[in-house]
Amino acid sequence: MTTPHAAFSLPEYEALRSGLGFVELAHWTSFSLSGCDRQKFLHSFSTNDVIRLQPGEHCEVFITNVKGKLLGHGLVHCRGHELVLITVPGQAELLLAHLDRYILREEVQLRDTTAERSYLLVAGGESAETKLGTYLPIRWPLLDTPFCGLLEATSAELPSRRQALIAAGALPCSPPAFQAVRIESGTPLYGIDFNDTNFPQEVARNELAISFAKGCYLGQETVARIDALGHVNQQLAGVKFAGPALPAANTQLISSSTVVGHVTSATFSPALSAPLALAMIRRQWLSPGTRLESAAGACEVLELPICS
Repeated sequence: MTTPHAAFSLPEYEALRSGLGFVELAHWTSFSLSGCDRQKFLHSFSTNDVIRLQPGEHCEVFITNVKGKLLGHGLVHCRGHELVLITVPGQAELLLAHLDRYILREEVQLRDTTAERSYLLVAGGESAETKLGTYLPIRWPLLDTPFCGLLEATSAELPSRRQALIAAGALPCSPPAFQAVRIESGTPLYGIDFNDTNFPQEVARNELAISFAKGCYLGQETVARIDALGHVNQQLAGVKFAGPALPAANTQLISSSTVVGHVTSATFSPALSAPLALAMIRRQWLSPGTRLESAAGACEVLELPICS
């Protein structure tokens, strides 16, 4: 059985939500930082406390420019000989060029590993980790589920890893199923829901990706100023649509003839039995329950994540 307006089945959705499912994150970017100064260096260009990481630990980060605008967002995984940053497709060239220009006397080597490393997102319920055995992913709450993480493999290992997950009872899931649970979870993706015009606090990942206590980093002054102000002028939020139409990206959200926001990505939400979008909305209209209009019909701001 498929869901309305979506190219995914309810079993796929339910596997990622509460069972055990996996989806290939095709062509996601990864790059390596090696050398004895790697942690101190990346710490100086990201919003989170990278320097505290011990081998096996990880944290979510934003990469900001000198004006505090966003150049990227991803997960930093600390390993014995390197840091690995994992993020959405197409980011390696921009981020590596940005970081490389600041290497002066530091002992840091940057290397694009996108072609070498593949990632499977594995998610599900409380029993998911037990079923996986030795195939334990890097925990990263991209989905608001009891268990969620990334399983890394070389291109050669990928088929066997997929088969091992299936043997453990995991259901292969489609990108649209991931999209549905991602949007219900309130998880944005760089280049889709936000970009280099946005500030970190507009993305609503403060607790996961920003340390307000760490030392100086590129763009920190702007991020700290916004924190002192106490709010941003716009922020990502959830929007539920009353009608059956799935809103397109960039659909304007309107209040009393005033454009107050726009849709960034959308899906059909099985939990709501309705279309659901992530949207960038001006602060005055962010309160849950606020009613808006759009080309896709009437809609209402709501708080994310949504529990199924």
